[in-house]
Amino acid sequence: MIAASLLVLLALPAQSPEAQARFNRAVELQRSGSFAEAEREYRAVLQLAPDYAEAQANLGAVLARLDRYPEAVAAYERALRLAPNLAQVRLNLGIAHYRKGDFPKAAEALRTFLELSPDNAQARQLLGLALVESGRDAEAVDVLSEVLHAAPADPAALYGLGLATLRLQRAGVFAIIDRLDVTPGGKPAAHLLRGQALLGGHEFERAVAELDQAARLEPNLPRLDYSLGLTYFKLGRNAQALEAFTRELARNGSDFSTLYYLPYLHEAQENLAEARRYLERALALDRESAEGNALLGKILVKEGKPAEALGPLEAAVAKDPASADRHYLLARAYQQVGRKEDAAREFAEVQRLKK
Repeated sequence: MIAASLLVLLALPAQSPEAQARFNRAVELQRSGSFAEAEREYRAVLQLAPDYAEAQANLGAVLARLDRYPEAVAAYERALRLAPNLAQVRLNLGIAHYRKGDFPKAAEALRTFLELSPDNAQARQLLGLALVESGRDAEAVDVLSEVLHAAPADPAALYGLGLATLRLQRAGVFAIIDRLDVTPGGKPAAHLLRGQALLGGHEFERAVAELDQAARLEPNLPRLDYSLGLTYFKLGRNAQALEAFTRELARNGSDFSTLYYLPYLHEAQENLAEARRYLERALALDRESAEGNALLGKILVKEGKPAEALGPLEAAVAKDPASADRHYLLARAYQQVGRKEDAAREFAEVQRLKK
């Protein structure tokens, strides 16, 4: 559904004969699907002509086909600095940001492209999906409603609209699910969305049945394993939750929520080293996370390091002062390092919050 356009820009006559000849060779390799060889040729061209915008742009497209999205983004950005008028590059930049999981930047690039090409259906659909992934659900509803007005049977847009509607707690989610059910190619996403709706309604066993059906039809649906992991977690089926979250992480290694639940579950099983390993990755994404810092503090206390636990626990309480549980963890850590007055203050705050 989401793939980089095979952007093949033609050589301009201002380049040297050698650079132009190698560029033409790279274009032929790219067109034939020989992407590794095309990459080498484009890099050779750029050694000869570093300001060759078309070579930078085509290199970005080749790197995207090789699933090397951070490098593709860098190549596209260099091309746009050299030649801001390369409109198609802005679309491919948005796609590359999306594929590497940087959804806010994807949305920004796609909006810029749509200012230049407002009738591009692919860009508008992908903008809507990027807004969903960024949690900007109200904006996503507006964009995806436009997409579906033009293409009523677009299953990706229907699913994105349904998910945004569900998270906004608006009416109409099950009507969207019914539309997905009868849309060609939409049945797996219909089961996924129905499972997510049931999960949100605390009907966990029914949610598992729907999500399992989605997995049987299309195991690579986005966020399917995350939804399964969360449902198993709610049911207390921690071993299955760990398996599902681990599968999700293999697909999306930079998702904070997945990287939080994995250490949470490992900590509950006393696998503290494994918990720390995942939690470090989560906190690298969001150093100020109240949940992440509280969990790190809890692990450090269990490891017999209450002094080290104070920093993350204080950060967690500062970020979320209404959490009695986090004040309690901080009070226990103060108690263990002999800071009796601080511990008493935090225990008193726990009692106040629980009233």
